[in-house]
Amino acid sequence: MCLAIAPPGVLVILSILFSTPWYRDWEKREWERTVSRTLGIDIEAKTFRWTAPYQFHADQVEIRHPETHAILGRIGGIDGLMKTQGWSVILDEPAIDGEQLDRGIDVLHDWFLCRPQTSAHLLALAIPNGMTIYHGVHKTTLNRIDIVFRPSERMSAIQAKWRMEDQPFGEVSLLVSREHSSSESTTRMELSSPSTWLPCSIANDRFPFWKWTGQGSRFRGVIQYQESDRMWDAMLAGEVQEVDLGSMTSSLGSPVQGTGALALESLHVRNGRILKGAGEFQSQGGSASRKWLQRVAEYLRLPAKWQQDSMEALPIEQAGFRFALSPGGIRIEGTLPSPTDWPPVAARLGASVLCTNNSSISVNQLVLGLQSGEGDPASLGQLLPIPEATGSDRKGTAADSLRFRLSRNGERTNTQ
Repeated sequence: MCLAIAPPGVLVILSILFSTPWYRDWEKREWERTVSRTLGIDIEAKTFRWTAPYQFHADQVEIRHPETHAILGRIGGIDGLMKTQGWSVILDEPAIDGEQLDRGIDVLHDWFLCRPQTSAHLLALAIPNGMTIYHGVHKTTLNRIDIVFRPSERMSAIQAKWRMEDQPFGEVSLLVSREHSSSESTTRMELSSPSTWLPCSIANDRFPFWKWTGQGSRFRGVIQYQESDRMWDAMLAGEVQEVDLGSMTSSLGSPVQGTGALALESLHVRNGRILKGAGEFQSQGGSASRKWLQRVAEYLRLPAKWQQDSMEALPIEQAGFRFALSPGGIRIEGTLPSPTDWPPVAARLGASVLCTNNSSISVNQLVLGLQSGEGDPASLGQLLPIPEATGSDRKGTAADSLRFRLSRNGERTNTQ
């Protein structure tokens, strides 16, 4: 209203003032500071201007870590609407450094999610043309992405949905939230990808056990994760393909080579240790050390038939078994076709065959059977579940009391 009745000379002066490079630089810095204060990341644009009341455009934007000043990513252009009740922003051609991605997530977690927001602004981000994440010479492209930041004094949350470039018919959703009111604040995450394959490597930093599946492995399913100051828990269900068997057995010296697939009914991991798990493993192709397999069969008392003139590396014609793991032990059942008088077959290795049976096996037998003189088989003790010590078990260590149960019948283990 004041401008409407201002003298013409004043309007001219104000128009000149607002169009000067000094004023435009001030507007740009104020916008950068506002975004940085909200998200906790440093942001810098080459150019910035208000295009209409509450509307802006920024070109060639760099996102940097607030402490290291390392570039987390670059955005070709940003168009947005900033009002008191919230912001709505469209990003064009964002490119993220995969090597810095986890650091960027940590910044958003510590600055945005962990701070109660007393003057909250809803922030909606749309990336209609997708985003590229660079991992050295490799890249992952996500199609249209929608992200909503919901800050509040009681709880803050980030919700995202996207599609992969090469899988346009499946949607991935991610919800991350943190409660501020509880005595022990907890961050919760749920990733749902029922029909879209995701590279397991994107979760290596959050789920170190994924590294065992190898660089080319991929996952689809559901991951539920929660983290507090004392511990973290992860629940997984879904499928893992292109599992690198050499990587999975690396702590044993990689006696098995090839690729396999896991169908996980459930997997519960706490602080890196498996508490319970059930599912099925399948593999075709690859090879396994004959000496190592014979040692496994001997120590775990697995029925086997060995071709006398076999080479040292036995070809894996086919492998398949179901498993159910809990603090009470493990039950394994071969799933391959077998003659009626044979125990369930778990692996066909050319003319050699490896079966499963009813033996109950201690952790000492397991480690002795799996070790091949290379690697670090002791790391298995840090991954496998430890049962509660009761009765005579209290005389030994928790690891010594662990039993692995191998069953030839088709019953599922009750993991409750």
